[in-house]
Amino acid sequence: MKKKIIILSMCLILGISGLGYYFLSYVPYRSAVTKFEDIVKDLQEKNKEVENQIAEAEKVIDSGEEPLDSKKLEELKKAIEDSQNLLRKVPEMEKSTAKIEEQIEELSKPVDYSETIKNLSDKQTLYQNSILQLKQITNPSNTFVEERLKEISSITGVQSVTENNDPNNKLNKQGGYTASVYFVDNQVTHSVEGSDIVQKGNDAGGNVEVYRTKDEAEKRNTYISAFDGTALNPGSHYVYGTVLIRTSHYLTGTQQKELTEKIYNKLIELK
Repeated sequence: MKKKIIILSMCLILGISGLGYYFLSYVPYRSAVTKFEDIVKDLQEKNKEVENQIAEAEKVIDSGEEPLDSKKLEELKKAIEDSQNLLRKVPEMEKSTAKIEEQIEELSKPVDYSETIKNLSDKQTLYQNSILQLKQITNPSNTFVEERLKEISSITGVQSVTENNDPNNKLNKQGGYTASVYFVDNQVTHSVEGSDIVQKGNDAGGNVEVYRTKDEAEKRNTYISAFDGTALNPGSHYVYGTVLIRTSHYLTGTQQKELTEKIYNKLIELK
């Protein structure tokens, strides 16, 4: 009888101990683990949004296409780096309940990546737009140049050269331009002779010459610059992409600069 009482007492003690462990240790531990896993899952989902945006931006960079403004590429790379540094890291779960609860408290702090994602998206768009802008001034067609010149209020007429009326005899020849569009600008008040715009030439307003490569455009620009300050004053001349923008020597320096900028901005305008 005494032996049975002892056995029952031991069973009771073990049962109470087991219940104590279950409710005081195991249940809190499992609860902490579950909560930790839920919070980590939520954080991983939020991180994934940023990681997807980073991956998309990196894919665009990896294409290797050149932007008009190289700063746009550096700004996008910086945005990617900043985004990676801002991501809240997912830690390894601790062993003890108390330590897990500390992790839960830290991970429960609000996290908002909306500005990070927006910044990445904006920088990517600016970079991609810059790529498109460079393409627009890389060997554009005469039709494209004509259309953009016509949108400038002071330009009252445009005409592309053909192989039959090309005053320089360079159209479509090796090292020559692929398009040459002359234009008349109403800021030129000096009388200029010629039966049409091509014959009036650069003096009546200006000219946009298009080359296959930037080197060819620069070579032509160097040739023209040899006449600067001479009786054969060629007016202003600047290379952008593979395009050479020229304006009449009858315009003032300020007018030349402003007209060149207007033409350049029209050529790179995205629509």
